[in-house]
Amino acid sequence: MEETGGDINDYVRLNKDYSQMDGDEALKEYYRLTKPHLDLDERSFLLNENFSFDEDVDDERDIRKKKIAYKEQVAEAKAYLDGQKSKYYDEIKAGSKLTAEQQKALDFFNRYNKESEASQALQSTFLKKTDSVFTDKFKGFEYNVGEKKYRFNVKDATKVKETQSDINNFVKKFLNEDGTMSDAKGYHKALYSAMNSDAIAQHFYEQGKADALKQSVAKSKNVDMTPRQNHKEFESGGIKVRVLGDNSSDFKFKINKRK
Repeated sequence: MEETGGDINDYVRLNKDYSQMDGDEALKEYYRLTKPHLDLDERSFLLNENFSFDEDVDDERDIRKKKIAYKEQVAEAKAYLDGQKSKYYDEIKAGSKLTAEQQKALDFFNRYNKESEASQALQSTFLKKTDSVFTDKFKGFEYNVGEKKYRFNVKDATKVKETQSDINNFVKKFLNEDGTMSDAKGYHKALYSAMNSDAIAQHFYEQGKADALKQSVAKSKNVDMTPRQNHKEFESGGIKVRVLGDNSSDFKFKINKRK
């Protein structure tokens, strides 16, 4: 009834088993549908005229002919009624018996079914492609930095796959329990990072190089000019010698004569 918009009478009619119906009842229903121009008394008259007999008065041959005709008519009636049941179902499903509001609801329901089927197909395709990413060979995500690629290793690929298979897991991090936004700045930051991952990696790579160069220049400008404190002096035979270097190449000495 929900699917077709019909009422309880339609439901009963559609679920009748005409093969088990009494012959007389089947013929009455058959005549009602096929001879709508006749009223009830006229249809009853035809049934009696065509199939009733008196075994004490009528000829045996005529009685047999009417019995056979009755069986054939009953079989024809049941086949017709069963066919009409299928046709009737198609008609009310198409909306011929629906009110404007019921038709509107039915249109929405049919549209929802189509969209649901399309959504399920897209979800199936998404999951298959996700499986193709998180294989046994998956080690992490690569980022393009200039002409090079750098990989960020992922420790628990299975957990990442499960989390990222449902976009709601990303969105709900920034929502309150009632569905309102709790962290708009964090949401847009995360979304921007996801949509511009390579550009952000390039930025921090260049920033790292600049910081390293800056630190190197700063160190080069602070040369230690403090005199060495490890000079050694020796005195022998009235000669005093001071060692000014640590190797032979810069070995020097000075002689001070005693007066």
